[in-house]
This record gives sequence, C-alpha cells and structure tokens, in this order.
Amino acid sequence: MVIKTVTYFEIPASDVERLKKFYSDCFGWRFEKVNMPGFEYWQISTGPESRSVGGGMYKKMGPNDGPKNYVSVDNIDSAIEIFRKAGGSEIVGKQEVPGRAWYIGADPEGNSIGFWQQMKAARRTTRRRKSKR
Repeated sequence: MVIKTVTYFEIPASDVERLKKFYSDCFGWRFEKVNMPGFEYWQISTGPESRSVGGGMYKKMGPNDGPKNYVSVDNIDSAIEIFRKAGGSEIVGKQEVPGRAWYIGADPEGNSIGFWQQMKAARRTTRRRKSKR
C-alpha cells in the first residue's frame, strides 16, 4: 500500500503564545521557533524522539485555516491518485521543498489532509584524483 501513517501535524493559532502555553501546560509539548522568512513557525516536540509525532504551529491565515494531519507516503503521485479516486479534492497542488514533496487536499467532508514524501537524495558521483607518484 502507498499510504502509511500520520507523521506530522500543524495547528494554526490566532494567539500563538496563548496556544503554545495551553499545549505546554496540558501535554508538556515543547516549541522551538524556526527561521522562515516572512512566516512565523514553531516546531512542536510532543515527547521523547522515539515516540514523538512531529508538529508545527503558525499564525492562522484565515477563517477556514484549520488543523492539518500529514500522512507519510512512499509515492506521492500514487497517493494523490488514490486520494482523488476515493473522493478527495485538491487544496494545494504538489509542491517540492528540498528533499521533500507535499500536497494538501480535503476529504469528502472538507477536512484538510496533507501527504508528505521524503525524497531520496540524489547520488553524487565523485571522481577520485589520481595520485602523482
């Protein structure tokens, strides 16, 4: 099967500081601000690394900006095809960031869901220099 499991989530917030405090007080989650030009974003650590699901929080961008779960997939193109055939619709088309690809769609009830594919690193070919002996 192409689709795996939820590996990342995002929570938009109108009042980021208030919501960070809530999740920290309630669940012990830790937040670290990430340097992203023109976009305020915090990585969320939900627990010990071996059991943690990664997450992020950002300033809400509009009234319909809700939480998103990202599902790890082996092949994003196949996952998008299965998603569409099952009744999902596109919100944001496939995008690439260095080493990754992502896509955001909506399930038949309008809930946002994202796909996340870790892309294999391009193989670097290195030439060995001949020694001068």
